[in-house]
Amino acid sequence: MSDQEYHELDEQERRLFSRLPRESAADPRELDHLVSALKAEGFLRPRRRVAHRALMLAAAVVLVVVSGFAGARLATRNSLEAQLERTDLSVADRILLMQRAGSAYVRASNAYAGAVAQTDSTAIEVASRVLLGAAQAVARSNLDGGVSPSLTAVLRARGVDTAPVSPQRVLWF
Repeated sequence: MSDQEYHELDEQERRLFSRLPRESAADPRELDHLVSALKAEGFLRPRRRVAHRALMLAAAVVLVVVSGFAGARLATRNSLEAQLERTDLSVADRILLMQRAGSAYVRASNAYAGAVAQTDSTAIEVASRVLLGAAQAVARSNLDGGVSPSLTAVLRARGVDTAPVSPQRVLWF
């Protein structure tokens, strides 16, 4: 901007401006000179659409790959297996982890029970052994105030009476 102050036009100035021609015919040589000057200054460059689209496509691919890696890392870091391996969890975090693991076990058991048409003795044996092992672990830790030994006894007595011994070996990993 210049240092001149702008002011409103009076009636005479408006009338004079309105009389000025709005368009003027340019000489073809002047237009050629103007176009060549604009090209020389870099204003009239041909667009490189292919390069621009390729750059945009590459940026989109990079964005998808980076977000995929970030999502996979977050999912792995917060998975149940990764949380079970951690040794730096607080007591409250361990309680939450125990609740998550128990809920996952119950969901898996319900999904299996819904998927099979008839009662599977191997699944019953696995479920009772898992519950027995959990009750024994709680009893060893003295977390329950005496409930685990009686739960273990009930599971052992019930497991012997109702679950037939499977001829297969059950492998735990």
